[in-house]
Amino acid sequence: MGTEQQTPPGPLAACLAAALLAPFAAVGQEAGLGPKRDLFRIDEVRVVGTKKVEAEAILEKVSSKAGMVLDDHLLKRDIEAIYALRHFEEVEAHHEREGGRDVLVFKVKEKPIVSKIVFEGNNEVGTDELEEKIKTKEFSILDVNTIKSDVKEMLALYEEKGFYLAHVGYDLKAVDEENVDLVFTIDEFDKVRVKKITFLGNRAFGDDELKGIMETREEGLFSFMSGAGNFQEFSFQTDIERIKYFYKTKGFLQINVATPEITVSEDRRWVFITIRLQEGPEFSVRDISFQGSDLFPESELREKIRLRPDSIYSEETLRLDIQTLTELYQDEGYAFANVLRTLYVVPGEHRVDVEFSFEKGLIAHFGKVTIRGNTKTRDKVIRRELKIREGERYSGTALRESRENVNRLGFFERDSVVFNTVTRRGQDDVLDIEISVKERNTGQISLGAGYSTATSYFLQSSISENNFRGLGQSLSFSLSMSDVNQSINLGFTEPYFNDTRWTAGGDIFRILDTSSTAFHYKQEGFNIRVGHPILEYTRLFITYKFEDTELEDVEDPTVEQELENGLASSLRTAVIRDRRNNAFEPTGGHYLSFATEYAGLGGDKRWWLNEADGRYYRTLVGDLVFRSRLYASRLSRVDGRRIPRTERFSLGGARNLRGYEYEAVGPRQTVVDRQGRARSFNEGSLFSAFAQVELEHPLAREAGLKWVVFADAGDADEPDSFKAHADYGFGFRWFSPIGVLRFEFAYPMDDEAGRGSQFHFDIGQLF
Repeated sequence: MGTEQQTPPGPLAACLAAALLAPFAAVGQEAGLGPKRDLFRIDEVRVVGTKKVEAEAILEKVSSKAGMVLDDHLLKRDIEAIYALRHFEEVEAHHEREGGRDVLVFKVKEKPIVSKIVFEGNNEVGTDELEEKIKTKEFSILDVNTIKSDVKEMLALYEEKGFYLAHVGYDLKAVDEENVDLVFTIDEFDKVRVKKITFLGNRAFGDDELKGIMETREEGLFSFMSGAGNFQEFSFQTDIERIKYFYKTKGFLQINVATPEITVSEDRRWVFITIRLQEGPEFSVRDISFQGSDLFPESELREKIRLRPDSIYSEETLRLDIQTLTELYQDEGYAFANVLRTLYVVPGEHRVDVEFSFEKGLIAHFGKVTIRGNTKTRDKVIRRELKIREGERYSGTALRESRENVNRLGFFERDSVVFNTVTRRGQDDVLDIEISVKERNTGQISLGAGYSTATSYFLQSSISENNFRGLGQSLSFSLSMSDVNQSINLGFTEPYFNDTRWTAGGDIFRILDTSSTAFHYKQEGFNIRVGHPILEYTRLFITYKFEDTELEDVEDPTVEQELENGLASSLRTAVIRDRRNNAFEPTGGHYLSFATEYAGLGGDKRWWLNEADGRYYRTLVGDLVFRSRLYASRLSRVDGRRIPRTERFSLGGARNLRGYEYEAVGPRQTVVDRQGRARSFNEGSLFSAFAQVELEHPLAREAGLKWVVFADAGDADEPDSFKAHADYGFGFRWFSPIGVLRFEFAYPMDDEAGRGSQFHFDIGQLF
């Protein structure tokens, strides 16, 4: 058999030169080829030049097949299809003659493999962090478009960290014909810091108030902890929208914010920002009307909304009113209800008319409820918090409260709980609910040591799991040791005992307290508690406690050890209503507790305790939070039995009246101690009450650092002898991994009980 001679490429390559130079040309360019021109009938299609990519994978993507007549338009589309595989840097088409047969040959040159990725110049951002941001990986096929996208991602990361002027480039260094090294070259420059933010044209609100609502902040004393002073373009644009919204919540409908002027210093380290405002007039509401509402009388709608005639117009209040009215319709089953608002400016007056209009839509029912993302938490833990039921009529309020309840569990990442409503195919009146969550770490191990003015040197450790076994159970063990106090506690709580609404739990504890100057004591015991909801957000708890008390090192000769020592068996009943928006760091809501405790179910001691505790939280302006607390407790004798000193009340110290020393407030008596010295001891009262108010604001938000100013007042004495002792002060709080660290300076207003200013360092939120 003779060797067949191959002819050189024909004019095919030349007629496709434009396609080869611009393989990703738009379809519109195809018309540039002119009318469709037939080239030849294909006897065979072949691919050459492949090393890692199978030729069959390419042939599957091209439309040219043996037996077809090849035209220039078809060939152009095939070349584009091969380029679209993103594995080749060169693609050529050739017409070859072999033994009288016409062969279409696609000659390809594969892109190299990225054998290594190197970062150069990244001193402030770690290589691991950069690698997480890029999509190009070692031993992947080189894709320049992906690399360019990686550059943008790295620049965005640098911007987040304040390196706004950072530059990222890349080089490709050939290792051999098939491999290249990818080198990202980074010039970080210094961080660009916000030196000064200036407002011009603001008359209604001061610079500090406007700065307080912005995420972009000037460089400050604690910037090294909080990151304040960083300039980020996205955050700054969001700040401009925040300013506009803030003005509209205060009645300034015509607020105009000009394009901000941003100036970079010559050394490229500082940014100066100037924001020009045109506030316009303050608008009030003239009239409120309702159109298209046939479900509720107008009087009921007016009662539901917060906006009132003659009040200052507020965009935020209007938003909440729309939500309220929408839920009003949704609670009747109209899941697709739409409430529109239209504003009419009254000519010649700084007033507006507000018109609400309603579109009901269809009545719908809840369909299937599915839960996704709960890799640890069991479905039933989430479902028992839901107020929606499959098959029930749709309710907007029930849906919102269900979401809030799931969030309140604390088992999932912030803002990760999402309730999606999905219309069932073919059933427009049935809405399936898809709940997606993202688990967070609910276990915590902490170890802390330090110094507190209340307890001197201390060591604290704790192990807790708030979602034990994924069943929502709480299991905790804590150990605290200090110069004046040692305690150990093991606790367990089942929030839904045996899948009912009953809560059950208990603690085992041991305490050694040497903080009192009159005596030291040791307590050991346990408690068992059960609870059940009686109203919305309100629970009834019943706790049985058994404890054994033993006094040591008695300095006050009036203390009777036979009265103090012995067993106490008590039953406590408490009604607790908790509407705080966050139990750990509340900024809104209230907490109310009313409790009564009877000791005398066996044991050696008798008394009756009643106490009330009320706390209120409210966000005033921006992040400024107002907190208040009112507490009162009363001990009563049972069968004429005296009440042990360890149960009586005294005030003073870091937990109540901060301007006074520990046990400084309360009835005192002077006695001669066992060494013959005249000493004054607090003998304790059967009644105490105190009030506290605080203003708290972030100092370095990202670092969890806040400042606080406060005032306290109270007394521990009989009501007919009650005299309010007051103090005031300021402090700092750090929401650290081991708890809230409080540094507070307090000054008494009553020199009779106080001994000058007090400094307190303590762990734990006050209320």
